[in-house]
Amino acid sequence: MITAAGVDTWSVCWYLADQSKPCKAMEALATEPAPRSKLIKDKVAGHRVGWFPGSRLLFAEGHPNDQGLCKADALPVALDALNEGLADLGVLPPALDLRPVHGPDGPRPWRQAGFGGVRRLDSTVDLSFADPAEGLAVLAGVAALPLPRVKTKVIREVGGRRVETVYFHGTAGRTVLGRWYDKGIESGEARRGMHVRPEDQRRFAKDARLTVDAIAQGTYVRDAFVKRFEPLWKAAKGVKVAGAIELAQRLAELQDEGLITPGEAKAMAGHLLLETACAQRQSQSQRNRDRRRCRDHGLVLADGVLDEVDVDLGEVLEGAMDSEAWGAQG
Repeated sequence: MITAAGVDTWSVCWYLADQSKPCKAMEALATEPAPRSKLIKDKVAGHRVGWFPGSRLLFAEGHPNDQGLCKADALPVALDALNEGLADLGVLPPALDLRPVHGPDGPRPWRQAGFGGVRRLDSTVDLSFADPAEGLAVLAGVAALPLPRVKTKVIREVGGRRVETVYFHGTAGRTVLGRWYDKGIESGEARRGMHVRPEDQRRFAKDARLTVDAIAQGTYVRDAFVKRFEPLWKAAKGVKVAGAIELAQRLAELQDEGLITPGEAKAMAGHLLLETACAQRQSQSQRNRDRRRCRDHGLVLADGVLDEVDVDLGEVLEGAMDSEAWGAQG
């Protein structure tokens, strides 16, 4: 099920000295306008390269491995390729770090020019499903689970109910913290539901940027993914994402076990049936209460999935976090 884990997209940066040769080269090469920056027309080592003239910040953003996800220990190789590609254009990036390591007398002052560290890092897992209904059920389950201090935005297929992307935003609603999405649909390379990607997306302020070696030599990539989605895993424990028939059978079991009353079973069954037909005529608050009651008993409808399916969402999340596909970082 889990075919790969690592870095999908990253961004690294350098600060250039005023009136230096790299600075003048970027002034000549970066002619494509972009918001607050200017870009070099052609990609360099598979990366979009640009700079912010005011702060003299040179950046490169793209996929460190154009064949798929990049293992953390391969990131220094990707950085070397970037440095070589920039040097071939006459832009020789500074080799030293902008912020030197601590000396014997404490922190050293920042340099005027140097490597600024990693600006963006997307820690990602590739999930493949032999049955596309299972992948769609996973996305439906992720969309249904509320998380503390996180806003969820769900994108569905045009004219249908099947989930394509679930975005996780910060409390203000502007910053994207991560997403789960149908990679097969996005790339056009697989049927709907067969290739799902959960992705932690991190952006770093200047003071918080790490060196590439610090990320490559430790367990940062996997740890970032786990930190982002561990609350989702905790919320998903015991959650069954299934079709209406499977959920009806589970309701009968809960009733036999004395965990719910016959009236509660009937109310939840009615809610799940109407959800299947998209025929709810309740207020949104009442609909949310019904959904919450079902979730409290581990019942989530595989929204938009016509085939019968039964997926343990917590098991899927645990596998993504603990997978050996992370390599040495696992």
